[in-house]
Amino acid sequence: MKKPLLRVTQLEKFRRFLSSGYDYETEQDVIDTISGDFQGNAYTYVGTAFHRIVEGNTGGVEKAEPGERHFLYYGKDTVEPVPEGRTFDIDGNKVTLDIRQCKVALAYKAEHPQAFHEIRQWQDFGDAVVTGCADIIDGLEIRDIKTKYSAPDDKDYLNSCQWRYYLELFGADTFHFDLFIFQGYNLDKHGTDVRGLTITRHTPPVTCHRYPGMEDDNRYLLGEFLGWARFRKLTDKIPLYNGK
Repeated sequence: MKKPLLRVTQLEKFRRFLSSGYDYETEQDVIDTISGDFQGNAYTYVGTAFHRIVEGNTGGVEKAEPGERHFLYYGKDTVEPVPEGRTFDIDGNKVTLDIRQCKVALAYKAEHPQAFHEIRQWQDFGDAVVTGCADIIDGLEIRDIKTKYSAPDDKDYLNSCQWRYYLELFGADTFHFDLFIFQGYNLDKHGTDVRGLTITRHTPPVTCHRYPGMEDDNRYLLGEFLGWARFRKLTDKIPLYNGK
C-alpha cells in the first residue's frame, strides 16, 4: 500500500498556521503547499540565488553591468546607482546580486570545504513518508541557510519543526540555522535586484539539539496534519510515495 508523501516544509507551514504567533500564515497557504499553487516569490528567488553560490551551482550566470535603479520615493521617481553584479536565472526569474554579496556567500562556502550540499532523505513515519532536503551536512551537523529581509527572531527557528524532522531524518544531533540579512530591503524598490544592500550575518547561528521525546513530537504533528487533511478532504491531493 502506497503512503502519502509529505515535505517537511509543508509540515512547518501547517505548524505555523496552528500557532498563534503567525497571523500571516493562513489555512489557504497550507493548502497551496499541497496543491502546488505556490510557485515562489521575490524573497525565495533571491534566497535561491544565494544558495546556488554556496552550492557552487553557478552555471549560466551572467554579468550585470553597473547602472541605475529607478524607484518611487513619496510618489516621485528617484534614481540611485547600482554596482556591478551577477544575474542568476531562477526558474525563469532574473535575480541580481552585487559582487560584495556574492563574496559573502563564497566566504560562507569556504568555511565548510568538506560539506555535502542539497542532500535529500526520506523516512517512513508509519502513516506517511516524510522527506526533507538538507542545505549542508558538515560532518555530524546539519546547517540550513536562510536569507532574511528584516531582523530575525530566534524563537521562530527554535519553535520550528524543520530541525526536529531533519535531525531524525538524517540521524544527526545538532542543527544550525545560518541567517543572512539583506539590510534595508524593500520589495517594491528592490524586487529581485538587491545590488547595493549590505548583508549582515546573524550571530551566533540559531543552534538546536536533539532531545528526549523529539521523535514523539514529530509523529504528533504529522498525525495532526493528516487529520486536518482528511477533515478538509485534501488527502487525494497529497502525492503518494513511489520510491526514490
